[in-house]
Amino acid sequence: MKISVLTDIPSPYQVEILNEIAQDKENSLQVIYLRRRDPSRQWKEVPICHDAISLGDGPSCFTEARRRHANADLVVFNYYHHPFATALIEERARSMRPWCFWGERPGLRKPEWAGRLFRMRNLRWLHSSAAPIWGIGKFAVDTYRSEFGSQRQYFNLPYFSNLQRFRDTLNSRNGANAQTFLFSGSLIKRKGIDLLANAFMRLLREGHNARLRIVGDGPLRSSLGRTLGQVESAVEFVGFVDWSELMPQYATSDVLCVPSHYDGWGMVVPEGLASGLPVIATDRTGAALEFIEAGRNGWLIPAGDGDALFNAMREAVIMPASKFAQLSQEAQQSVANHSLEHGASRFKQYSAQVVSAWTT
Repeated sequence: MKISVLTDIPSPYQVEILNEIAQDKENSLQVIYLRRRDPSRQWKEVPICHDAISLGDGPSCFTEARRRHANADLVVFNYYHHPFATALIEERARSMRPWCFWGERPGLRKPEWAGRLFRMRNLRWLHSSAAPIWGIGKFAVDTYRSEFGSQRQYFNLPYFSNLQRFRDTLNSRNGANAQTFLFSGSLIKRKGIDLLANAFMRLLREGHNARLRIVGDGPLRSSLGRTLGQVESAVEFVGFVDWSELMPQYATSDVLCVPSHYDGWGMVVPEGLASGLPVIATDRTGAALEFIEAGRNGWLIPAGDGDALFNAMREAVIMPASKFAQLSQEAQQSVANHSLEHGASRFKQYSAQVVSAWTT
C-alpha cells in the first residue's frame, strides 16, 4: 500500500517515528513537508531516512505533491494551517479516495469559538465527509468526536519516540538530599512556568530542601530571573538543550513539572516517566491524561491552579523515600510499551483499517 503523509516541518520527534514507519517493507511511505524548518525552533536537523519532499523548495514541489497524493492508496493529513494543506485536502476529498486527518486536540487558539470558526473554514472538507480522524491521544479523540460528530471512525494514535535512551539513564542520580524539580520547555505563559516559579518560592519559604532546574529559553527568562532571584543558589537556568541531549537533564532530576495551561500532547511527559521521574502535570496536557495516574506515577492537577501545583510539589518533597521509589518505578513501567515499534505498528494497522473500510 502506498501511503502519503502531509505535515508541517521535519521536527526531530516526527522524523523519528516516520523513519520507523518507513522501515515497513509491506507499505511504501512518502512524506510531504510544508516547510523545511520553523525559524522559531532551535532543534538540530536529524537525518531523514524516508522518501520526503518539502513544498518550500519551489513551485514544482507542489505539483509533485499533487502527483504523489494522486498515486497514493491513503493520504494522511497531519496539518491544515497552510493554504497548500487546505488545497490538497480539498483535492483528495473530491477524489473520493481514502484519506484521514491526524491531529492534536484542537483548542490552542483562543477564544475557543474563534478556533471552531477557523476549523469550520479550513477543515470544511473534513466536516462534510466521513473521513476518519486519528487523534493524538484520548484528549484529542474525545474533543474531535464532540466537534466532528460520531458518523466516522476515530483512532487513538499519539506521538511516539525512542524512550529507551531515557530508560538507559535511570540509575544516574546521585542520591542528593535536595529534591530537584525539572521543567523542560519554552519559557512562555502557556507552559505555566511562572506558576512553577511562584510555587517553588513558596516551597522554599516553608523550609523545604529543594532545587529547581529550568531547561529551555523564551520571553519569560528575565522575569523568572527576578522572581527567583532571592533563591538563585537553589535554581539552575540551563537554557536551550537540543532534543538529542536532554537525557542527562532528566537523569539528574527527581520530579518533572509540566504545569501547562494547554498542551495538545507534550512529549516531555513520556520522556520524564521513561526516566523514572514521577510527573506533576495538568489536566489540559494530552500526554498527562494518557499516562498519569494520581498516586501511582505522579500528580494530575487542574491547569492554572498554583495552589494545586504547590501542594503536589510539597507532597513530593515530604514523601517517604520508599514511597517515592515506588512512584519512580511505576513511572517507568507506565510507558514500557510506548515505543517507536509500537507506534509504527499502530500506524500500519490503522492505515489498513481506513482503506479496507472506505466507502465512497
